[in-house]
Amino acid sequence: MKSASKTEVAVGMAVKYGAALWALIFALLHIAWAAGWYVGLPAEKAREAFQKPWFLAYNLIAAGMCAVAVPLALALTQQWGRRLPVRLLIFAGWSVAGILALRGVAGVIKMAYLTAIGENIANPLFLWDFWFCLGAALFSLSTRNFQRASINVNGQNSY
Repeated sequence: MKSASKTEVAVGMAVKYGAALWALIFALLHIAWAAGWYVGLPAEKAREAFQKPWFLAYNLIAAGMCAVAVPLALALTQQWGRRLPVRLLIFAGWSVAGILALRGVAGVIKMAYLTAIGENIANPLFLWDFWFCLGAALFSLSTRNFQRASINVNGQNSY
């Protein structure tokens, strides 16, 4: 079996820690938005949206979900993660990746459709669709790497 080069190891670690960093940044953004600081959002529309109690609750729940995703991403990377139920980590990792991919791809499809019919007027909110796609990619790669590492040398699952 060929051992990984230093570059491959560095890229792998950057991807895994990138998933944790992505989740931390998004948790902090949701908290900031719920607190009334609308960084990255059109202020007036955000102010209107956050006047609705359900939207505020949605953002606080999203912040909590992102906060839980940080230790999940770290568990996929750190040695202590091997002491946790492997199947649960793999299921959780793929679930996070799948939800983020659905949200990101749906937004990109909407953006492409609006562009095709001539109604896409350079909306900066569309950048968030790519943010979701980035999160999906980072969690997918982290989970795949963790899943591969969970298979021992004989090809047997260690879970």
